[in-house]
Amino acid sequence: MKERKEITKYLLPVALVMVMAVALVAGIVFMRNSLMKLTVEERSSQLKEMVTQIRANLYSGFQIHWNLVAGLNNAAQGSHFGNGQDVSDTIAHMENDFRTDLYGCRVMFLDEQGTAYLSDGPAGIWYDVSHLLDGEKRHTFVSETDTIDGSFLAFAEELDDPITMGENPVRFTHIVLLKDIKTLKQYYTTATYGGKAATYIIKKNGTLAYYDAESDDVIGARNIYKALGEAEYIQGQSFDIVREELDREGIAAANIMLNQIEYYYCLTTLENYDMTLMLLIPAASVAVSTMNMMNSTIRTETLIISALALLIVLAFLSMLKVQRSSQMVKLEQETNRELNRLRSVAESANAAKSAFLNNMSHDIRTPMNAIIGFTNIALKLDPKPEVRACLNKISDSSEHLLALINDVLDISRIESGKVHYTPAPVDIAGLTDSVITIMHGYLSDRDITFRTELEYPEERFVMTDAVRLREVIVNILGNAVKFTEDGGTVTLSVSWRVGKDDGSVTVIYRISDTGIGMSEDFVEHIFEEFSQEDHGARTQYKGTGLGMAITKRYVDLMGGTISVESRKGVGSVFTVELPMETADSPELKKSNSGLCKADLKGTKVLLAEDNDLNAEISIVQLEELGMEIERAIDGEDAVRIFRDNPEGTFDIILMDVMMPRMNGYEATKAIRGMKDRPDAAVIPIIAMTANAFAEDVQASMDAGMNSHLSKPIDVTVLMSTIQMCLYRCNR
Repeated sequence: MKERKEITKYLLPVALVMVMAVALVAGIVFMRNSLMKLTVEERSSQLKEMVTQIRANLYSGFQIHWNLVAGLNNAAQGSHFGNGQDVSDTIAHMENDFRTDLYGCRVMFLDEQGTAYLSDGPAGIWYDVSHLLDGEKRHTFVSETDTIDGSFLAFAEELDDPITMGENPVRFTHIVLLKDIKTLKQYYTTATYGGKAATYIIKKNGTLAYYDAESDDVIGARNIYKALGEAEYIQGQSFDIVREELDREGIAAANIMLNQIEYYYCLTTLENYDMTLMLLIPAASVAVSTMNMMNSTIRTETLIISALALLIVLAFLSMLKVQRSSQMVKLEQETNRELNRLRSVAESANAAKSAFLNNMSHDIRTPMNAIIGFTNIALKLDPKPEVRACLNKISDSSEHLLALINDVLDISRIESGKVHYTPAPVDIAGLTDSVITIMHGYLSDRDITFRTELEYPEERFVMTDAVRLREVIVNILGNAVKFTEDGGTVTLSVSWRVGKDDGSVTVIYRISDTGIGMSEDFVEHIFEEFSQEDHGARTQYKGTGLGMAITKRYVDLMGGTISVESRKGVGSVFTVELPMETADSPELKKSNSGLCKADLKGTKVLLAEDNDLNAEISIVQLEELGMEIERAIDGEDAVRIFRDNPEGTFDIILMDVMMPRMNGYEATKAIRGMKDRPDAAVIPIIAMTANAFAEDVQASMDAGMNSHLSKPIDVTVLMSTIQMCLYRCNR
């Protein structure tokens, strides 16, 4: 009897421990499944953000081509030709005048019978003429016919005034811009994913119109929708669910298996363009940081749960001795409350971080606009040479400071693919001079010898991203100065070699110093985020440990390489090699452009700007161009001024976004909604705002604006944007 009582005494605690063990295992499994689900959602969200940005870039590119079509329509309408040769010659002249080759495009006229005329003569019946029979004025679709070799994105517009040919006139009813579909890649990049992303453009019926990737097509099917429907889906998804979301939201993402490899894909409809865009990326290349964080979280949670399990065992042993089961319950409850508190703190911190980044981006850009704007105004007042030199240095340093602000505020956007490589013609020698100017500021209070060894290519202008390249070189030089004691030497060497063909070069930057150097072990981690070799380095030398990580990301983004050699106590040598295409100078390209020739003198502008300094800068800069300005102090004032003045009073509206009483989005919608004012629907409205992220650009477009410019405002970009909007409006 006594033995039975002893067994009964321990039976309940043992059963309790077994139940807890099962619960812990189930908790680990549930936690991992939940985290995996959250990771899939995060990966899909990042992919959607990338695809949304690509879609916005494509829309911008499409709009440029529609502007080109409008110009061609205006130039051709109402013409009469004697014969087909005259038609072909005219097309050839138009292609030359409008520089359609720069866009990868050809011009085509269509007569009433559907016969296509190109610069090299008639091409027979165009089988895609059926797309034009629905009575609409404009059509965009993918063209693949025997009439013309290749695949094209067709921009077709009905002529405002038909062209005729011959004595018994043949009427031409449409003008068509045929864009080689391969050239669409200029409007987007997937370099963020290490060249492993594949882009598909899909026709309405699901067939493949264009494929772009560095590797073979893993889907390998003509009908993409059919192949996606037959694929193996993960997380309980299916192609039917994806299609429903695509129809409802305009964008959808899913997780599938292809050839035993896990992939993510994202589909988005290109509204009004009869096409769908798809991005396909191996799962291993999507949200790498998120996966690392998830694995780290799983390990941490497993350790926590293991610790809890150990705690339960210890409590069980204690319970067997002193029967303190109530204390175990209390301890577990306190632990759960603490975990909930920590989770709440983490969620609040993440939300605060996002709000901080957005607010700081806006609040810092506003005074930066004043600094850069007034500096440029001062430079135009013909100051003394020494004052001009100081102003030039302020301008260069301000531009560099702005670039640093952008990246420090948004390092997370680099990882999620929101920072893009944007090459443009750059004078490589001038860029280096600006770097040297910035470095002289760094060295003003230091006793360090700064040497330069400069050798430039014969073609001084190259295609590169000046902001990213300047930050790469300044980051490395700044570190060299920071970690070199007074009396030491820092050397900047620029050299080059011929690239893969005659039109390219590889520019080599070599930065060496006689500073404290690094150990061989740390060199392997120099490009990791928050990496600093010595524990006291952050205090002694000041820094976040992000500079080299950002530098490496930018070099990768530009298709280059970066290497480092270093010895402790001797110094370091960083070598950056960047491939670049040679280019004409911007002035030459500008003189060859015939698309924007509008004279801005006398242009009547309604400026909505609540900040007095920014308003003063804008008024001075615009009046220098001969424009007439009337200022509104906020969105509500802008709506009132526009409504109270007769039609035609203003040619264009420049609209700030963050304003009291009524913001720029609301003001734009109010103006566009004035049914009794015919000009309210067509007057160009350009956003000029410190809101600079991609989602802010999309918000401006959604509100009904024609374009979006981020502060600080570049006067040249502002002028060309106004010209383009007025040109488009006048056509």
